[in-house]
Amino acid sequence: MPGGNASRMARQLAAAHPGAFVVRGWGRSMQPLYPSGTLLVVRPMPFATLQRGMTVMFRNRSNHSVTHVLVARTPNGWRTAGLNNRRDDYVCVNAGNITGVVIAAFTEVENRLVALR
Repeated sequence: MPGGNASRMARQLAAAHPGAFVVRGWGRSMQPLYPSGTLLVVRPMPFATLQRGMTVMFRNRSNHSVTHVLVARTPNGWRTAGLNNRRDDYVCVNAGNITGVVIAAFTEVENRLVALR
């Protein structure tokens, strides 16, 4: 990213929250909220504290990281969906596959830093 402002801000925020880390999101599933390439600050949180509407990172059945929104609580965990997807995800988020909650997102648009959340 030009100038690295988004990266610097994301790293500073992650450093202020124990266990938090920065990842770069790729793909279109979370557009328009997060454009591809957005830096996400993810913080581990207890499964019991999750709430509808939170953006979470979890591992799917192929052990790939996915970052989507919590849609509804089910007996098996939480159903999730990408904002730009037509259907909910096939795997539920549960205590065994959740990585954390997105607490902030940063990107740069036309060389200007944009904090998305």
